[in-house]
Amino acid sequence: MVLAVCVGNSSLVSMELRWARRRKSDNAASALPRSIPIYISTLKKDINLEELRNLYSLCNHSCNRLSEYGSNVGKIVDMKKLRVAISRSDVVVSVFCKPHHGDVDDDAVLYSEEESLSSSLYHSEFGRQNKDESFLGDLFQNAMPLTPSTGQLVGFGRAYSDYGLTASIHDLMVLPSLQRMGIGKLIVNRIVRLLTSRDIYDIAALCFEDERPFFKACGFGDDRMGSTTMMFTKSLEA
Repeated sequence: MVLAVCVGNSSLVSMELRWARRRKSDNAASALPRSIPIYISTLKKDINLEELRNLYSLCNHSCNRLSEYGSNVGKIVDMKKLRVAISRSDVVVSVFCKPHHGDVDDDAVLYSEEESLSSSLYHSEFGRQNKDESFLGDLFQNAMPLTPSTGQLVGFGRAYSDYGLTASIHDLMVLPSLQRMGIGKLIVNRIVRLLTSRDIYDIAALCFEDERPFFKACGFGDDRMGSTTMMFTKSLEA
């Protein structure tokens, strides 16, 4: 893990409706719409803890980086600890989309040309029936206004600060099927805006090595003082 620092300033918004768009070169989810509406909220009251815990699991995001049994990726987050963590976070940013835009399963993947003709015909007929049955449901979903109560939580990030000098970003997550649409960058930018509006510019991001390019794209870089992150590992029983 590394420590990154960012400087910035912008206006403060607590709720906003925007559009997220896929890259033209992203063919991994070609069966999905190119752009979808998303609702961004910085209000803690909009967070459903059960949905947030589910997002941790769907993103394979671990809250316990120090396990003597190895990686804790995929482990269910303790609800009591999660409630305390959110209540004491200084900044939270949640992103919601319409449920049918966030639901992606194997049926949404296009079949390859190597599949047999009989299999393709079967799935084509099956898909046609499902499409007819789900048309009214999709129409209803599209007509409903997008709000935290009607949408699905698909992105999240939070930050702690000392309310004067420094702050740190934690638990940045985006539903895998909706990654590479700029949602993660929107979350980071919103967190930075909220912190800099409080005159806090020393902002660190706790991230893994493979996340460095993303945070660099968001304006972060190596700490000029050369500091790095160290985690307490000593056993409490010692």
